Amino acid sequence: MQSLAVALIVIVLDQLTKLAVVNNVPILSRRPIVGSILRLTHIRNSGAVFGIMKGAGTYFTFFSIVAAAVLIVVLFFARRASALVKISLGLVLGGAVGNLIDRLRYGAVVDFIDIGVSSNLRWPCFNAADAAITIGVILLLLNSLKISGRITSE
Repeated sequence: MQSLAVALIVIVLDQLTKLAVVNNVPILSRRPIVGSILRLTHIRNSGAVFGIMKGAGTYFTFFSIVAAAVLIVVLFFARRASALVKISLGLVLGGAVGNLIDRLRYGAVVDFIDIGVSSNLRWPCFNAADAAITIGVILLLLNSLKISGRITSE
């Protein structure tokens, strides 16, 4: 239940932020938040994370559906997992579903968080769902390393 609550929070926050961008920032326009370091830049990503494989939207829509289904099954079997694992899986599930909603609604994912220091040193645009997926995967990896360290040290 904890994982599903986290997933639902991620989905709601992700969709609310994307809706605000879609309604207030024209596509391909930029709005500075902290000078040029942090900007809102409204783009539509038809590929994977960071714009990889643009135009493969159908593939990624299918992949997102499969990934969400697999995560739900994993959550069912992870009922006795630690709170950290449950929260991590909820972050990944919420992010996957948030981006899936975009693919079904717009045919591409709405990205808008634009971070960098100049026009040449910028991270690819991303969104709240991408951030949740990244944080969830990092937490799962850290948890895995912690468990692995315990097993090998005994």
